[in-house]
Amino acid sequence: MSLPVFDPQTHLFGLQARSSDVFSETDRYRLFAQKIYPLLVESWPRLEACYCLTNGRPGVEPVLLLGVRVLQFLERVPDRQAVELVKYHIGWKHALAQELEGEVFDPTVRVRFREGLVEHAQGQVAFEAVLGGLEQAGLVKQKGRQRLDSTHVLAVVARMGTLECVRESLRLAAADVGRAGG
Repeated sequence: MSLPVFDPQTHLFGLQARSSDVFSETDRYRLFAQKIYPLLVESWPRLEACYCLTNGRPGVEPVLLLGVRVLQFLERVPDRQAVELVKYHIGWKHALAQELEGEVFDPTVRVRFREGLVEHAQGQVAFEAVLGGLEQAGLVKQKGRQRLDSTHVLAVVARMGTLECVRESLRLAAADVGRAGG
């Protein structure tokens, strides 16, 4: 997939412009949008290495996928549920700088994105971006004695939860019954 054009522009009367009407100052999604998302935007040049610039249809915006990855980890949801939250949850839309009619993608995009990060040795880009922001804000001491590890992030989001497994099994079984009976 080729790298999509990154557009940081927000709609004048959209969700992002009216966030103070919807989200309180201490709302976690508003804080994510103000503090974390800009750090992820700064990591865009590192994500560029994971895409072919001239081959194939444009991929899904890597900053969006990286933000979904962080929110997915924070809320401990599997890929399919994360995509549903991006589509329907106003807090996630705000946190990820999406408008109400924002980009929707297939859950398999999440899998390919993770594989691309690992393949291009960028698996820790979100962790490093957020950690750097916390250090700059003085919330974490630089070179202090703290145990920080992001290896479990990939494992948590790559595994489907029990409910997700049951839901996917039922969906596949219904599809088979539909094909056999119809």
